[in-house]
Amino acid sequence: MTRLNQDKFSEAAFWDKVAKQRVYAAFDDEEYNELFDRTLGHDLEGMIIADIGSASGVSAAILAARGAKVIGIEISPELVEQANSLWSEYSDRLDFRVGDAEHLDMEDESVDAVFFGGVLHHIPLLDDVCKESLRILKPGGVFIAIEPNQLDIMERIEWAVADLRGKLSPNEYPINPWIMRKDLMRVGFDKVDFWTTRDDIPFLAQFPILKWFFSREKGFSIKKPILRFINAFRPPSHCGTFITLFAKKHTRSAD
Repeated sequence: MTRLNQDKFSEAAFWDKVAKQRVYAAFDDEEYNELFDRTLGHDLEGMIIADIGSASGVSAAILAARGAKVIGIEISPELVEQANSLWSEYSDRLDFRVGDAEHLDMEDESVDAVFFGGVLHHIPLLDDVCKESLRILKPGGVFIAIEPNQLDIMERIEWAVADLRGKLSPNEYPINPWIMRKDLMRVGFDKVDFWTTRDDIPFLAQFPILKWFFSREKGFSIKKPILRFINAFRPPSHCGTFITLFAKKHTRSAD
């Protein structure tokens, strides 16, 4: 399939509609906290972080609670308005803005970390996103993304079923972590690593009756032995419906 440029109007309209329905976050608080513990640490006092695709601001608020100043960039004006109304206790550390990940209105070398929580898979061509992330990061700054894993057969089935049910936004494509790693290194990042998470059979929850027994938190007495058998025949990069990518920007050499 040819991945065309992102239809930004349709993307913004889709998420504006979501904002009217609920507070949206791609992951739950526990997942965000585990991710930030591993990649950033608990005390983020003095750090400036760009949360790109910040949705309703849940991840930004978690980062702010750890002491960081967070700039939330979101394509949906409705989600930005919602985020600005939700997190008054961190208003001195949060700045939510309407923006575009491919064309960030931010200064060069102005942030310590960029975070994408379930965002990159909405953008078909990622070169400009990678270049913009590198541009705004300070030397030694880090790039963090958690995205659906194209290599996991369970995730690919989940996407096929969701597509049939009309549950995908207009531009969604799962991420191949090996290709994404090469893309990040090609634009200038170094020390690019990735690991998998959410070892699950998510498509079961797409069916109206089964979803009551097989949500992300339920049904593992049945799912675990199935996954244990399947994973015995798969490499580690194929075992997990989501992948976390972690990269660093070069630190300047002393003159």
